[in-house]
Amino acid sequence: MTSKPLPGYWSDEVLYSVADVERFEQLPLEARHLPASTYEMLMDGCAIDPAKVAIEYFSDGARPRETGRQVTFAELRHKINQTANLFHALGVGKDDAVSVLMPAVPESQFILWGAQAAGIVNPANWMLEPGILVHMFQAAATKVLVVYGGQELGDLWPKIEVVVRALPALVAVLRVGGPTPCPARVAGVPVVDFDTAVAAHSGAALDSGRVFSPDDTASLFHTGGTTGAPKLARHLHRNQVFWVWASKYLSGFGSEEMRMVGVPIFHVAGAVVGCYGPLVRGGTILLMTSAGFRHPSVLPNIWRLVQAYRANMLTFVPTLVNQVLSIPIGDADITSLEYVASSTAPLSTTVAEAFYDMTGLRIRESWGMTETVAVTCITPPSDKVKVGSSGVRLPYTGVRIVQLGDDGKVVRDCAAGESGAVIVRGPSVFPGYLGQQGPRWIEGEWLETGDLGRLDGDQWLWITGRSKDLIIRGGHNIDPKMVEEVLFGLAGVQDAAVVGAPDAHAGEVPVAYVVLKPGASATPEDVIAHATAHVPERAAVPKHCYVLPEMPKTLVGKIQKNVLRVDAIERMFAAAVRRAQLPDGVVVKATDRGSSGFHVEVLVPAGLESDALLSDALRNFTIPYTIRTIEGRPA
Repeated sequence: MTSKPLPGYWSDEVLYSVADVERFEQLPLEARHLPASTYEMLMDGCAIDPAKVAIEYFSDGARPRETGRQVTFAELRHKINQTANLFHALGVGKDDAVSVLMPAVPESQFILWGAQAAGIVNPANWMLEPGILVHMFQAAATKVLVVYGGQELGDLWPKIEVVVRALPALVAVLRVGGPTPCPARVAGVPVVDFDTAVAAHSGAALDSGRVFSPDDTASLFHTGGTTGAPKLARHLHRNQVFWVWASKYLSGFGSEEMRMVGVPIFHVAGAVVGCYGPLVRGGTILLMTSAGFRHPSVLPNIWRLVQAYRANMLTFVPTLVNQVLSIPIGDADITSLEYVASSTAPLSTTVAEAFYDMTGLRIRESWGMTETVAVTCITPPSDKVKVGSSGVRLPYTGVRIVQLGDDGKVVRDCAAGESGAVIVRGPSVFPGYLGQQGPRWIEGEWLETGDLGRLDGDQWLWITGRSKDLIIRGGHNIDPKMVEEVLFGLAGVQDAAVVGAPDAHAGEVPVAYVVLKPGASATPEDVIAHATAHVPERAAVPKHCYVLPEMPKTLVGKIQKNVLRVDAIERMFAAAVRRAQLPDGVVVKATDRGSSGFHVEVLVPAGLESDALLSDALRNFTIPYTIRTIEGRPA
């Protein structure tokens, strides 16, 4: 087996600015001759250097080589074909869904991309409650359910039995790994051992002889909240193919990439960005335990892992950046690291500068959503980094900042530096949710993202907030409406609202505000106990509760959640100040700047020696803040 050059649809170009993007777009996209499917693109990637290691994996970050496994591209190609042929033999056709409850172990890659080759893959979070999984799998009409059998996820089978009973279209459960013999059936449905069954199939090609259309559905990713009614975002093959191709030109990586992956594969950031993207270019991925960054052996050893695998690409979220600042580099050699990325929320300037001081590396931010496959704007690998900005748009993709009227129509486009609603269009934008109304389309083809932002003079995107109320707690998307409904079920609650409050470790946490009925009595502890007992997802249980005499409302009776968010932000910042044991007199004032987002002012009386303590206490928050010294005691 010998190496081959990258297929002709790849080039060595790197796009550093919108001017570069516009020049690149002068060749029509049709002339780029992209593959019709994710399967064909991945087979191209496997053919570049079949003997090269495609997947590195370890189960213990303190002993990575001793607990490691490797999969070459030749083996990956063989296993994907075998897995696709197994699904085909189980009756999976191009319109059938394979739902997957798998951590980031090597077998996850065979199953994710083998399922897309045979039908449609539906990666799901195994931590969700059975009722939510049932709702999701019923919507997907799941034909085959893949379940991890390893012990590190806990005992999934009691949950699986509940789920399987509610899925009439299910023909088989496929169990991957596990220390005990595979059960013959679960809730009457046959259970198939993956390792045994897959070995019986050919790995040379697809037995189905499938001819792909770019408009075939490739995947169904859960979005819109890990609590409440789930939404399944439908990705077409052409959506995913375009995204991984286009994103390469804003990162600069080709087959030399060695990417560390610590994000779950039920999320697009793990499956598509972290795994699929490098593999189709002939790059290598490092799967850091089945639990990723959550494994207790990973973050404490992160710098030694960079050295051990000569990794050059690492992606964090802001709260993880905060944590690694406390992990000394020591004598670890991290000179291989070229690109450190951060997404999901704007990064604190203080944190970004601390990371640069510690590592000599600039963190490059990005922005996107499941509905656009992954990130739409990326900070290119240039010396120019704007902390807090998400960077430059993908080629052949439109990003606009607009003022919307009450009817949802565009009133006008915003000037450079002016904040407004972010709308996007392009080849990676999904066609819609499976079987549900929405999302909202503007002028026919522009997707309303629900985010607020601005474009600066260089056309770099800055996200300033979310117009929707979704709360993101450490990767869990929480719909506050569902939690509010539970709170209304507590006797004595007259009004209830749940908003996101900043948290140094989880990014955001849900907090509850309630107003009691006249004569009723309930403590914050009562409210949280009720939520704990009735909210179906632990991540959605409010961390704090505040009982108010009345709820802030508009003249027409709508609860002003922005006012509650200001209050929650002030409480969280004030709590951080108290924990730092600063001298008395420091006052926190938060302000809602509308489409420009929230801002915090920390007022410090003159003469208090507290700058260093304050910076250390507040650096983990991503909401922008200013420390200001004033004469006298703040009002």
